[in-house]
Amino acid sequence: MAETYSRTPRPTLVRPGPAPAARPDADADRPAAPEGDVPPTDAVDRMPDEGRRGAIPPPPNLTRAATLLHRVEAFTPVRSWTIEEIGAACGLNRYQTKVLRRIRGLAEVRADPDGDLFDLLVPAASAALRGLPDPAVVRYLLYAHTLPDPAPSHVLVADQLRKRLGLAETDAFAVTQQFCASGLAAIDIAGELLRADGDPAAKALVVTGEKAFNSVLRYVLQVSVTGEASTAFLVGLDTPGDGSAGGPRIDDGVSGRAHGAGSRVLSYAARTEGEFADGFRMSADTLRRFGDTYNTHLWAAMSDALSYAGLGLSDIHLVIPHNVNASLWLRLCAEVGLDRRRVFLDNIPRYGHCNCSDPFLNLASMRERDLLRSGELYLLTSVGIGSSYAAMVIEY
Repeated sequence: MAETYSRTPRPTLVRPGPAPAARPDADADRPAAPEGDVPPTDAVDRMPDEGRRGAIPPPPNLTRAATLLHRVEAFTPVRSWTIEEIGAACGLNRYQTKVLRRIRGLAEVRADPDGDLFDLLVPAASAALRGLPDPAVVRYLLYAHTLPDPAPSHVLVADQLRKRLGLAETDAFAVTQQFCASGLAAIDIAGELLRADGDPAAKALVVTGEKAFNSVLRYVLQVSVTGEASTAFLVGLDTPGDGSAGGPRIDDGVSGRAHGAGSRVLSYAARTEGEFADGFRMSADTLRRFGDTYNTHLWAAMSDALSYAGLGLSDIHLVIPHNVNASLWLRLCAEVGLDRRRVFLDNIPRYGHCNCSDPFLNLASMRERDLLRSGELYLLTSVGIGSSYAAMVIEY
C-alpha cells in the first residue's frame, strides 16, 4: 500500500527518438536546430525503434483489418459483502436496502479493503499476457476507468501498471471520458491505433478496474452498488493468411482458438447526452429524466451498433450487458420485445456493478460456463454517467 500511494517521480513524458532523416525538398533551407533544442520531428515522443510509426502509411490490408479480442481475463477479490453490509456502511435505511435486493436484483459484491488498486489490476493483466511469447509486441496499454482519478493525482496508474507488467517498450495511457462506457471505447481506440501502426504483429492490452473509495461511489444514484473487479484482454487485428502475418500464434482466451480467429468486432456505437453531464451532481429533476430516458438512449446505441453491423436483434445470440441492476434490463426487454433469457444477468447478484469491467467480466464468466458458441454474435453494452451509451457487436 505504501509503495503504491507514495509520492513517486513522474516518468519522462518525452522520450528520445531517432534523428529524422534529411528531406532535401523541405529541409534544405531550414536552419539547423541549436544544440540542446528539441528537433522539429514527429519522432520525439517515440521509443527508439518507433521513429517510423506514423511516417509510413500502413499497408491497405491493415487499414481494413477488423479488430480482434484475445485472452479476456477477469479477477475479483475473494472477500464478498452482502448488500445489507454495504447498505449499513453507506448509511442506507432498511427500505433502500430491500429495494436493492428485491427490486434491483443485487445480492453481494466483491471488495478487498486491504488491497490497493494494483493488487486489483495486476492479476487480470498478467493473465492476459501469459500466453504471449514476446511481450514486446504489446505496443499500447490502455487503462479504461470510470472515475477521473482512481488514485492520488501523483500516481500515473497506466504508467505504473506498464512498469509492473514489465512492458518497457509499451506506450501507456488512460481512457476515462466516457466513464463506465470507457472500456468499449478503449477497444475502438486500440483498433484504430493498431491499424495506423503498420505492424501486423502489434497488440494492445486493455485493462479495466478500480476501487470505490467512498459511499457516493459505492451506492450509485440510488439504483446500484459497485463492487471490485478487473479485466484485461489483448486487442489485435484480423490479418490475412495463416496467422503468421499477424505475429505469434496465441490462445485467444475467449474461444480457445489460435491467433487470427479471436472474437471479431463487427461494430461499435456510442452516444453522449450532455443534458446529464453533471453526473453525480445532477439535480433531482435531471436525475429523474436520466432514469426515465435511460433505456431509450441505451436502446438507441444498441440499435446503432446492430445497424452498423448490418444486423437485427434476432441475429444476436445473447446480450452481454453492464451490471447496473436487473430491473432496468427487465424493463428494456419488455419495451423492445427482447426475451429476458437472451440477456446474461447472472452476474448482477454475484458481483454488482463493477464499472468498466462489467461486459468483460460477463464475457469471462460465460466462457467459464461454456455459454459462448463459436460463430455466434453477441451484443455488449455499457453506460457511463454523464452520460455515454455504448454498444458493440462481436462475433465469437
